[in-house]
Amino acid sequence: MRQAPVATVVGALLAFSVAPAHADTNSTPPGAPCFKNNGNPCNGNNGNLGQQGNVNGGTVVVGDPPPIDISMPPVTDRGVFINQIGDSNDADVVQTASNAYARVDQNGSDNDADVTQSDTGTAYLDAAQQGNGNFARVQQSGTGQNVLYATQDGNNNWMWSNQIALGAVYNGARLMQTGNNNDMSLHQEGSDNLALLKQDGNNDGMTAVQIGDGNRLQWTQEGNNLSDLQVTQTGGASTGGQLMIAQSNGH
Repeated sequence: MRQAPVATVVGALLAFSVAPAHADTNSTPPGAPCFKNNGNPCNGNNGNLGQQGNVNGGTVVVGDPPPIDISMPPVTDRGVFINQIGDSNDADVVQTASNAYARVDQNGSDNDADVTQSDTGTAYLDAAQQGNGNFARVQQSGTGQNVLYATQDGNNNWMWSNQIALGAVYNGARLMQTGNNNDMSLHQEGSDNLALLKQDGNNDGMTAVQIGDGNRLQWTQEGNNLSDLQVTQTGGASTGGQLMIAQSNGH
């Protein structure tokens, strides 16, 4: 599991099958990411091999987030749906969780989705890749509930998400990438954490970590080459766990 070093930004700174499909999700992403200039994390470089997180921070607006609505659908047993249109697309799903649902739609060429749903809790994933050369790695685990909606629309985008549910209230996230060569990473560990992350542009970088309970993060990037602010939240309103960030530079 990749553990990126992160700085803290807080406060006002502010096809169905019931049998599991198996794959090795611990290997390095395909396409030699360590040598690609698109921000793919590897070898401890925090994903900033390219311009992501290094240039053109643009305008940053920070405030309190509006309510974030991410629903957790009911899940019983295990189910995998995979829909592929195009050439050389790869979708790998491993399910060992008690209750797990995964849907992966791929339309284009050379897209890769790598999914693991494990432990004793409940996992729900709805992921879509539109374009070419997109990569998404999703890990959902723990004793509670995790839900993730993920979309990539463009080329050579990279997305990594790790959700660890440890409480009675589910963790939820909606991750969206539109454009090319964007880099997004989310780690949720605890209970009742919600994140809405959106990139609209090219060569943008985004790293978010939510630890503890009751975090809320809404983060939007609109423009190109926007810096990765590397946000960490450690639980609840009193410790900076309620945050809205808008970055832009007019493309």
